Amino acid sequence: MNVSKILIAVGLFLIGSFGHWYIMYWQFKSPNWIRSPVPYVLAVGCTWLWIQASKYGVEGLNGSMWANRFLFFATGVMVGAILYPYHFGQPFTVKVLIQLLLALCILLVSVI
Repeated sequence: MNVSKILIAVGLFLIGSFGHWYIMYWQFKSPNWIRSPVPYVLAVGCTWLWIQASKYGVEGLNGSMWANRFLFFATGVMVGAILYPYHFGQPFTVKVLIQLLLALCILLVSVI
């Protein structure tokens, strides 16, 4: 296991997941969002970030594609846990906390 590559992968997955969140959900704040070119250009950038993140993640996790996939999943869940309450006022409930903890547990199991 190469911790530095895993950390690079986490960082790239997080940046891409923030972009992805806005691509998918900003349309509910700004209905014209999906009619502009911005989400589509952002999608290309996020895709590139995720490809690079997967490269580093799989290398850092000794070739484990499953562990890398769960790394991708967990970072997306973390981003949602931050942005849903921030932009939409949806509360961070016990249910959300349990889901976040489960996502982290899945990640830990896959890495170990």
